[in-house]
Amino acid sequence: MKKLISYLLFAGLFSFQAKAQFFPAQAHVAVNPLQVSVTVYNPYYEPIICSGQVFGQTYYGQVYNAVFLEQFMPAGTSRFAYVYTNAYNPFVNGWPQVTCRFARYW
Repeated sequence: MKKLISYLLFAGLFSFQAKAQFFPAQAHVAVNPLQVSVTVYNPYYEPIICSGQVFGQTYYGQVYNAVFLEQFMPAGTSRFAYVYTNAYNPFVNGWPQVTCRFARYW
């Protein structure tokens, strides 16, 4: 009976760790009339891997986006992503959607 309880506890701990590996990143967004730029910074002492999208909404309502996948970020570094438009349809809003995970080597 003790062996069964210890096995269930052990399996429960590993299943909890597998579900909690991705986390939302804090990203800085700058909206200019011709571009939307997003900066993602790694504040941790471990490397992380980030993926996400950058969205920019124009004056006439179109939404443009750019995608970046599996960007490796060592500790203390940052990555940038941009969306561009022309002067006749400027950006009025922009937002990111970025998720990261720790880069584990085991």
